[in-house]
Amino acid sequence: STPSPDGPSFLAALWGIATTGSPWEYMLSLRADGYDGIVPVKLGPAGNYNFLLSPESVRSATVEEASTLPRRFSVPLFETLELDRGIVYEQGSRHKRNKRLCIPSFEQSQSMEEFVTATRAELDVLAEKFVSKGENGKELDLYAELRRGALDVVLAVTFGLGKAGDNSFTRADELSRTIGEYLERIVALANEIPPLWQISPRLSSNYVRVTDEILPNLRALVSEVIATRRLAENDEGECDSSSSRKRGKTGRADLLSVLVEQSDLDDNDIRSILFDVVIAGSDTTASTTTAALYVLHQPQNAHWLKLARKEAETTNAADGVLLQDLRSALPLTMAVAREILRLYPPVPFVGRTATKEGTLCDGQYDVNIGDTFCFSPWFLGRDPDAWGMEKVTPKERAEAAASFNPQRWLDDGMNGG
Repeated sequence: STPSPDGPSFLAALWGIATTGSPWEYMLSLRADGYDGIVPVKLGPAGNYNFLLSPESVRSATVEEASTLPRRFSVPLFETLELDRGIVYEQGSRHKRNKRLCIPSFEQSQSMEEFVTATRAELDVLAEKFVSKGENGKELDLYAELRRGALDVVLAVTFGLGKAGDNSFTRADELSRTIGEYLERIVALANEIPPLWQISPRLSSNYVRVTDEILPNLRALVSEVIATRRLAENDEGECDSSSSRKRGKTGRADLLSVLVEQSDLDDNDIRSILFDVVIAGSDTTASTTTAALYVLHQPQNAHWLKLARKEAETTNAADGVLLQDLRSALPLTMAVAREILRLYPPVPFVGRTATKEGTLCDGQYDVNIGDTFCFSPWFLGRDPDAWGMEKVTPKERAEAAASFNPQRWLDDGMNGG
């Protein structure tokens, strides 16, 4: 039957998301049901959305008509958890200001050196743990270990804490544990089906735990580390030479040290920015590296793992390649990374909200103020029409699109074939 131009009904959409397990898997099923282009999806109390099911519709919404849909979509949960005041979901002039003030920390050579040093230290720890677990036949929670390692690196370069960081803050371990649980809980909260926190917040144990205990404790800890750093900056800055002021009063290049020197930022601003950077930097890194290690260690991908190891050994990548030269020096590793990001994007669902009236796709779809348009990198990365074109039957195209094949990026480094 021909799909309705009005999109699936509320009950059909709710059932589809529940049975497929996620909105992005549901988008794949919509394509299989014959939907294409822009599809309105009514989700009752959760709101009405428009799913972008074709590359052309995504391009229209995010590039050609970006001025019509400038606002990054955020749910009420983000406001409650203070995820809309830093960089990622902040809007307008505050977003531009916060981004501008953060850039110096990430552009300094000292910052990159500290990032590389912290990453190598964590990888050494992880390697030892992996070997020990394997030799003793014990199971390993790969995502949990990689998230802990990524979080330690982010804390080192963001807060200036960690193994080689500032030791004046004595509760660094508690901060790390609290952020770790915070990340775990908000991911579980965002993926609740049905979303109990939207129906009645107290029904969700994750929501109660985050808002009643974890978030207040995290705010207090971050406020304390900011106060400790301000005190250290003031004390050390008084006797600091003028040459080190290029990197801050104490010569530190971590993000917190850069932010505390900004006169137009108060502690709440700094805390919101730090929250954003920690969440965006740790969970996305952990999920991507988990997917990469898991996929590469599947029996059918053993040859790709062997080739990646050989490339790293041949180029002495751990010590002999500068960070800015990694892409050109490790083409196969880059192909593996791109294929992982295609199949397992760390942000599987993205939304934009209209702030003015307009149209999409050369006038085919009307846009009203407040309309939300969503697309899924997960869905687009598995679209059979884009990634399985060389196959004949629909089944073969779907299998090709869902298969791990870094060769496509070696053959076409720009588009992946």
